[in-house]
Amino acid sequence: MKEPRRAPRDPGPPGIERSERPGAASSDPLRRVEIVLWDGVELLDFAGPGQVLATAGFQVRTVAARPGSIVSQGFLRVEPEGVLGAGPAPDLLVVPGGSTERAVADPVLVEGVRTAASGARLVFSVCTGALVLAAAGLLDGLEATTWHGALDRLRVAAPRTRVVEGVRWVDNGRIVTAAGVSAGIDAALHLVGRLRGDEAREATARYMEYPAP
Repeated sequence: MKEPRRAPRDPGPPGIERSERPGAASSDPLRRVEIVLWDGVELLDFAGPGQVLATAGFQVRTVAARPGSIVSQGFLRVEPEGVLGAGPAPDLLVVPGGSTERAVADPVLVEGVRTAASGARLVFSVCTGALVLAAAGLLDGLEATTWHGALDRLRVAAPRTRVVEGVRWVDNGRIVTAAGVSAGIDAALHLVGRLRGDEAREATARYMEYPAP
């Protein structure tokens, strides 16, 4: 795979402080993470980045478009902690992939993602979650990537977006998109490094027995 892309025109939100290690108390104003779930969502797309961010000391919770449990990949029942868009916008909104045709066809979910993203400091999609961002109109004028099997679908869904293939993630500053499954873990570790420093990124990866990107 090619090197991940970091868009030079937007280096990221200003004023983000860095802590020294994962799990440390931090003055970083970007702490609250919401991960959007729906029926059929890919397990590792949300659990992998969720563990990275929680290990690094972020406050992570799951949300869905409506109250009630969801089923991931037909076998894991999950009870989201909140309703998407029902409270203050998160600092970091995570949109995973899996059964995204169902997510994109749900106007309540798409509008909830659009609303939450409008108030978030960062928005991060994993795998085909980029299609949900496209449906919410969040990728116009940006570069983006997704799972290799959905690149053409993303080109159709986001005609004003430059779709990049052969990379693990694309970082536009406020919006980050990752390729499939394990690339979401890589991109989450990249965000830990960007927000908390290389030491925190490496310590988080070491705790998870995962090679730091």
